[in-house]
Amino acid sequence: MNSVTKNFFMNSTLFNFFKISGLTSFLMVILIASGCSSKKKQADLVAQTGYQPEYAVFYRIDYYDGYKKLTIINPWGNTSLNLEYFILQDSNAKPPITPGNLSFVVNQNPQKIAALASPFVGLINILQLENHLVGVTDPELIYDAATIHKVENGAIENIGKSIQLNMEKLLQLQPNLVIGSGWEQLSSDYERLIQYKLTPLLMYDWQEHHPLGKAEWMIALAAFYNQEEQAIAEFRAICNRYHSLKQNTDHTLQPVVFNGSEYEGIWYSAGGKSYKSQLYQDAGGKYLLQSDSSEGSIQLDFEVIMHKAAQADIWMYTGAIDPQNLRVFSTAKYGTFKAIKNHRVYSYHKRLNSQLANDYWETGSYRPDVVLRDLIKIFHEEQPTDLYYFSQVDY
Repeated sequence: MNSVTKNFFMNSTLFNFFKISGLTSFLMVILIASGCSSKKKQADLVAQTGYQPEYAVFYRIDYYDGYKKLTIINPWGNTSLNLEYFILQDSNAKPPITPGNLSFVVNQNPQKIAALASPFVGLINILQLENHLVGVTDPELIYDAATIHKVENGAIENIGKSIQLNMEKLLQLQPNLVIGSGWEQLSSDYERLIQYKLTPLLMYDWQEHHPLGKAEWMIALAAFYNQEEQAIAEFRAICNRYHSLKQNTDHTLQPVVFNGSEYEGIWYSAGGKSYKSQLYQDAGGKYLLQSDSSEGSIQLDFEVIMHKAAQADIWMYTGAIDPQNLRVFSTAKYGTFKAIKNHRVYSYHKRLNSQLANDYWETGSYRPDVVLRDLIKIFHEEQPTDLYYFSQVDY
């Protein structure tokens, strides 16, 4: 009971009446109980425990009495676009929703998921949640054969393009979660999903700067299904394999590696602080643009990269591998590259299906240990064999 309330009752005629009536003790019990109830409500708002990711920086999970809260942080610092997902474990729980915020209440074990890009199909399969998948975009970009078969048979609905959703089909499906990539601003499609009372789960795994940070997002999705323990165990196993590979790699003789491809005179490459740069370094390579401060991709004039990369040992090529695109390898301007002369050009196109969908984009983000293993072989073996995602470019 606060002092203002106490003074009011002590000085009022009502208090004298209750005192005369012998009800003072009863009233005081009610007031004290009210104060305890208030304190309990405050205590309920304090997380009992939480999961703070080790490598990922754009999400965290907090656990409260009756619910858990997944917080997703906008990587560009726009706090108005931070997202909160209150995952109920007790139907009577009353999480503190702030009106106007991007806050969503979700029952645990969402029965229906729509995936707006093939990497989320890969993640759903890794977590063995494929039976919950009811809709996908761009099925021609999906590598997984079982998922493609379900789309062809109508068990999974084609809901259009990731950049142009078929909202009518999506509303008919009424998924409990719509998993898509988060962007700097909330897209009009995501705004419409919210307007129609659907729950978009916006993933910023692609903005993480460490390859293990990208993989750690599997725990964020697992939280909706009370599978954090299994996801953490899987992630720890990936981490252990990754670090074991890194520690057992010779880092004294570092081949110089450059990355990217040209389009209309501009060279598109990974920045020096990007996850790809980290992978190259952990694989025992010396990344050509390692001193660059960019965390994402960068653009350079072709003449700049031609000068810088002329004597680089290995080229990790990111362009298309059809014959028309590979013709440039035999042109004079590409003839100066040592990596081309020595046939040490590699690409992540080994695992393509008949539709040319690429498994690297579907599962590679969540298996950095396998990617690292490939890179170590490429960097330190003259004729690397048994590669999983990568292969030597044939030109």
